[in-house]
Amino acid sequence: MVVASISVCVIVVVAVTGAYIAGTFESGNPDKETLKIGLIPTEDQLEMLKKFEPAKAYLERELDMPAETFMATDYTAVIEAMRAKKIDVAYFGPFSYVLATERANAEAIVTGGTDTGDVATYHSCIVTHKDSGLKNIDDLKEHANEVTFAFVDPASTSGNLIPRGYLLSIGIDPDTDLKECMFAGGHDAVGLSVKSKKVDAGAMYDIGYNRLIDSGAITPEEVIVIWESDPIPKSPIAVRGDLDPVLKGKIQQAFVDMPEKDPEAMKTFESKWEKNKWYIAIDDSTYDYVRNIAIALGYIGGDSHVNS
Repeated sequence: MVVASISVCVIVVVAVTGAYIAGTFESGNPDKETLKIGLIPTEDQLEMLKKFEPAKAYLERELDMPAETFMATDYTAVIEAMRAKKIDVAYFGPFSYVLATERANAEAIVTGGTDTGDVATYHSCIVTHKDSGLKNIDDLKEHANEVTFAFVDPASTSGNLIPRGYLLSIGIDPDTDLKECMFAGGHDAVGLSVKSKKVDAGAMYDIGYNRLIDSGAITPEEVIVIWESDPIPKSPIAVRGDLDPVLKGKIQQAFVDMPEKDPEAMKTFESKWEKNKWYIAIDDSTYDYVRNIAIALGYIGGDSHVNS
């Protein structure tokens, strides 16, 4: 059985102490005006903090305020922190963002973009190890009751929502038809658990799969892709809906400008994680595809659409 691992999916959280007033930040203690930036834990927390330092310094300059970086715990913790108004901005996954629109009044402002200014995409994939006997999805369906399977996190888009929806669409209920299914806690954890044969198959995002190959942690011969999803819009940076509009605009513009104003900061962090080369301004409708799947699977209600 797979032991839950700290998550490899990145979530960036920005919280501001005090209130935003007429272009300045004001709090009970003026010496404590700070932009608080949180990163969800990864397989190497120190490396991730180091990789984010240039982006943190860039945001400090652009928003004209000091920043602190800290670790969140998981997807749900970030949603709940925004719901409680303890944070103002978060780098969600697409599905966790959709959940946050319902639970925390989140509002997408930025996502990864292509060279042509379109929304960048990625894919979910289902992988298996070379000795599982599973050569394709038909094999998985035929032998489902013998298969142990790992998802990433309940609020993961490519590590739960999309592959779960696909499996259900072909007649496999992961909770009842598989021998065992579990949450590994991170995309890398899924890939490594498949490689080590702790599970027969698992779901993860293609960026994480390719990163494991690039690092030498797995090879395509050891961990084989047997299914890939349709394109999924890249992860959004979202603000709390009731945040001051002027501050929203400053944060949005800072991220959009980062590739040109500080390309090294962008590259240092993104080359390791989402691999975005650009950020583009977006709105909530970018994630209607993900929202509709979440509604179909019963994760949220059919009338759940906080932001138009």
